[in-house]
Amino acid sequence: MTLIDEIKSSQKESHEKWFERWYKKANLENDIRISAEKGYTGFRIQVSDQYDSYLRLRLGNKETTSLLKEKLGDGFSIAFREIHGENFLGIKTYKSFIQILW
Repeated sequence: MTLIDEIKSSQKESHEKWFERWYKKANLENDIRISAEKGYTGFRIQVSDQYDSYLRLRLGNKETTSLLKEKLGDGFSIAFREIHGENFLGIKTYKSFIQILW
């Protein structure tokens, strides 16, 4: 196994372990149920607004959306979205989130 293969394997394994811990702690399934009961047809996981830079990095990783698709199963549409804009003062703004639709 080459060094790059070892690194990629290690990164994937690390991300999967982090994802499992985060998924249990976030109680995402309950939040989705509550949103559905309120009549919403989707749920957002804020990425750019996270104060913790490590969490922001992990949530923004494309592997997170793939793992969410596996975990939640069929019937859910999951996508990473980015919104670039400008406020009324002309200052650039940026928002990113994971969008879950049902």
